[in-house]
Amino acid sequence: MTGEELRHARARLGALWRLGRPVALTELGRILGLEGRDQGATVRDWERGKSPIRGPTALAVRAMLDGWRPKELETFLRR
Repeated sequence: MTGEELRHARARLGALWRLGRPVALTELGRILGLEGRDQGATVRDWERGKSPIRGPTALAVRAMLDGWRPKELETFLRR
C-alpha cells in the first residue's frame, strides 16, 4: 500500500462510515492501535512516504475497506 492509497482509503472509510468527511489522521492511528503521543504523526509519515506501510497495517486498512468495522469505532472517532 502506498501513501496515496492510504490517503484515498481514509476518504473512502469516511464515506463508508457516513462521517461526511475523511477519517482523520489521528483517528486512523487510534483505530490501528498506534502508540505514542500523536498517533496521527505516524499515519502522516506513511502518507508522505517518510516511512513504509507494513503488511499488517495494509491488511487492516483493506479489511476495513471490505466492511470490517471495529466494535468500538465510535470511541476512536473525534473526541
